[in-house]
Amino acid sequence: MLEKKQRISSKKRYRAEDSVPAPIGGVAVPLFILLVLISCVAVVQSSHKSRKLFGQLQDLRREAMVLEEDWGRLLLEQSTWASPDRVQDLAVQKLKMQAPKAREVKMVGGYGKAG
Repeated sequence: MLEKKQRISSKKRYRAEDSVPAPIGGVAVPLFILLVLISCVAVVQSSHKSRKLFGQLQDLRREAMVLEEDWGRLLLEQSTWASPDRVQDLAVQKLKMQAPKAREVKMVGGYGKAG
């Protein structure tokens, strides 16, 4: 009976020694864990940058809307200041200008078909 136990224990010992772990298995698992952790950090950084850039985009869109409103107001103001009636009134009142009479007008010959 003692011999059987020795045989079994020696068989177990040989089997344990025979099953040497593969060299790639010992390196691959920690490497994969490291790669997963790096990937997680990259996803977090990418998400943060994306949100930050989206916030900047929204700010720029708001600023563009404000500038468009200002542009519209400026165009309206320009058309008001440059209206022919206003220019005519200023010419008559402030500069004392008046339209020439018909006998004061001289026609000048020019180039082309009209002259």
